[in-house]
Amino acid sequence: MNPQLRGDGIMQRSLHAFFFMLMALSTALYGSAASAQSPAVQPGYVVGSGDVLKVAVYGTNAYDTVVQVSADGTIPISELGEVAVGGLSPAQVASKLASEFRRNGILIDPVVNVTIGEYRSQKVSVLGAVARPGEYILDRSGLKLTDLLARSGAILGKGAGIIRITNAEGVQSDLPAIHVMSGELDRAAQPNETIIVTEAPTFFILGEVQRPGSYPIEPGLTIERAVALAGGLTPRGAKNKLRVARKAEDGGETTVRVDRDDEVLPNDLIRVGSRIF
Repeated sequence: MNPQLRGDGIMQRSLHAFFFMLMALSTALYGSAASAQSPAVQPGYVVGSGDVLKVAVYGTNAYDTVVQVSADGTIPISELGEVAVGGLSPAQVASKLASEFRRNGILIDPVVNVTIGEYRSQKVSVLGAVARPGEYILDRSGLKLTDLLARSGAILGKGAGIIRITNAEGVQSDLPAIHVMSGELDRAAQPNETIIVTEAPTFFILGEVQRPGSYPIEPGLTIERAVALAGGLTPRGAKNKLRVARKAEDGGETTVRVDRDDEVLPNDLIRVGSRIF
């Protein structure tokens, strides 16, 4: 072969690759601007079963395809057969396909582009006291519980309540919402978890207080603090006349006398009496 022609061929392939990379960059920038319609792949996302991939090979449409990742993490590619892609990023899938095309002598210097058509593999369900219950995609590495609570519009009052998490194996754990929101117990969400947000339990307070009504129970809430939440005593209120109607173990209701340092329990009905004069 004429060395000049061979050199021209190499230069032409290099130029093709360069222009294809420019086109891919332009597409990525456009996708970022139009993220409301078609969210871009997030950094760290890895392909899994159920994801839909769009494969494009520059210079030929013979291998362009839209495929779904099978349960065993493979995709069918013309002339390559089943290619394992589970656990790889889209860029790594593209690199692997290019390598396989070269190794099998199908394409000399292929430039492959792989994008996510539909996210289906890494999901969690967020339910309970949220404004937008449903399934959420783990569309980036390290997406945290607090990120999902924010996306779903969790209703946590003053941070009390429980975040109940059931993992893919059915193991359940309860995390105090206040410690999750503070970051103390926040962590990366895991695929196929179910997150149930429960609102804070409440207590009721009636009698000689400024603002009788229902209030959320904060961790460690005492009777004295409960009175303060209700605006404090009225001029007729008596600190030594505190009674609580509380659920008994047999399911009935009992009235108990309490001190100001006693802890408030869910559904307690606190009655504040008045002074004689």
